[in-house]
Amino acid sequence: MKNKTILITGGTGSLGKGLIKRLLKNKNKIIVYSRDEAKQANLLRRYPSIIRVIGDVRDFNQLDTTMKIHKPNYVFHTGALKRVDDIEFYPMEGIKTNIIGSDNVAKSSLLNNVERCVLISTDKSCQSVSAYGATKFLAERLFTNYDYYSTSTVFCSVRYGNVISSRGSFIPLFLDQLEKGETITITDTKMSRFLFTLEDAVDAVLDSVENSVGGEVFIPKIKSYKLPTCLKALEKITGKKAKYVVKGLRAGEKLHESMLDDTEIKLAYEVANTNLICIKPQYTKKEWDNKIFTSYKGKVYISSNFISEDLNELVELINRGINE
Repeated sequence: MKNKTILITGGTGSLGKGLIKRLLKNKNKIIVYSRDEAKQANLLRRYPSIIRVIGDVRDFNQLDTTMKIHKPNYVFHTGALKRVDDIEFYPMEGIKTNIIGSDNVAKSSLLNNVERCVLISTDKSCQSVSAYGATKFLAERLFTNYDYYSTSTVFCSVRYGNVISSRGSFIPLFLDQLEKGETITITDTKMSRFLFTLEDAVDAVLDSVENSVGGEVFIPKIKSYKLPTCLKALEKITGKKAKYVVKGLRAGEKLHESMLDDTEIKLAYEVANTNLICIKPQYTKKEWDNKIFTSYKGKVYISSNFISEDLNELVELINRGINE
């Protein structure tokens, strides 16, 4: 991606900013489409060359007008409502943004001959038990369906877990509570979560876009960690002893997260020269290159299957993540 025009919905979020930082190095023109004008203004001060458009993905007319004016080659759809507990109690708001909004992005991309359009999804979409996960699963299916009928735009999705430095991650929250000497609230000592850094997330997204044939869901191969291991790592980083209380699972939460389940594993492929697995769409008109895509022979990608107890490894990962 060099000298391209790229539109990022929700571009003021963690991944959006990570993509902007990386993509500006190759002289790309960046349009940030977001409803958060305050964050946009702050982003513009840091990156004065970006074009900012105030708009909501729920508003098809504004989104489509933006694409008609700027004619993006690539669209990264990172905009979403993401708080599990909030969407559980306001599911219709999740539907409006994460499903209808995603449909608007895909539809406008198709109508405006965008080359490639990628949805940023979540591990919570796999065997979802939350309203949030369900909205993202349907968004994935929408993108796969748009690709099936498209003769020009390539659509794909990327699923992944917790980005250490992101606003919704538990790592910054635990770290802040530890620094202040507060009691940390955890859900369950057996709970495990996939963790990786923002730079790794950007790599996964860009590798997915580059390798997409169309309609796939891409998954980065990353490790998971139990909450007590995360607390030990934060203790080692800060030199402070953690006090915690176990409160139990909240509405919509799982003990272990999944990125690839047993219903999808027959459609799973390794992607050559990347750290990715992809789920081939159940229905597609595309031709697949078996030199690039080879059948995945591993286990279902649930966090309990890929737990690492390597404390030093986790300390290094968290330090890298929080210092990005």
